[in-house]
Amino acid sequence: MNVFPLYRWWKAHEIERIWPETMLKAREPYCVSACSRFKEMNFAEDHAWVLSSEGQSVTAILLHSKGALYPVFGNKTELYIPPFMYRFFKNIDINILQGLERDTDTLEGLLAEAGIFAEERRDYNLMAQEAGADIETPYIPKWLTIRPARFSDLDELTILQEGYHREEVLRNPADYNPIICRLGLIKVIEEAKTAVAIADGVIVGKINTSAFAFNRYQLGGVYVLPEYRGRGIARAMTAVLTNALLSEGMGVSLYVKKTNFAAEHVYRRCGFSKLADYRIVYMQ
Repeated sequence: MNVFPLYRWWKAHEIERIWPETMLKAREPYCVSACSRFKEMNFAEDHAWVLSSEGQSVTAILLHSKGALYPVFGNKTELYIPPFMYRFFKNIDINILQGLERDTDTLEGLLAEAGIFAEERRDYNLMAQEAGADIETPYIPKWLTIRPARFSDLDELTILQEGYHREEVLRNPADYNPIICRLGLIKVIEEAKTAVAIADGVIVGKINTSAFAFNRYQLGGVYVLPEYRGRGIARAMTAVLTNALLSEGMGVSLYVKKTNFAAEHVYRRCGFSKLADYRIVYMQ
């Protein structure tokens, strides 16, 4: 095993949050989900492990919160893990890993040494637009209306949210839970930036921010009813919401399945370009 004597892992507490926060801000375009989770961390229950060089710069971060591990390893591809970290891995709930593909690969290898193995991997393209990007007014057909979501939309949006959960989120569509879905949707309407598409007097599409880092939003929850697809609705919603976020001076990120060529084409037409390979790993 390689030994890196100048480096050490330590657990950051609330009073020390400036250390991981500084690195996360520097890596923000690549780890919006991790940044968002870090901002909401309860340091009494969650974990922020930091790898630093003799108390100087932070070179890697491993966040654990609500069963998820977020590796942010910077430029490091090999990591020395002390024995106490393997004990830590075995004593916490780990449901998913999420981050850059190369970081999740590294973490998977470390977890395997602790006897913890992956069950399923989903690969994505991480795409982004930077603050200050030119904002182009999107074309909205006369038959289509785009506006923010309202609580009065809840019943209609629940139908779309169910479709989104079954198609994009759940590993097994049979695991759909209507209560969890509706509660999550209420939180989205309360806290997120949103847009809905209305055609023929009904809501036919939705999009929302799914995470907020320090200077970036992450888009997610994009869904259009099957019978209305192929008519430019996803592009119109994405363009309207993205432009609103860019006008705030924020960067915007999203990740899209590598096999979803139609969606990636939509995002490229809205000004997004690929930044990196991204992965979500579901653990056994």
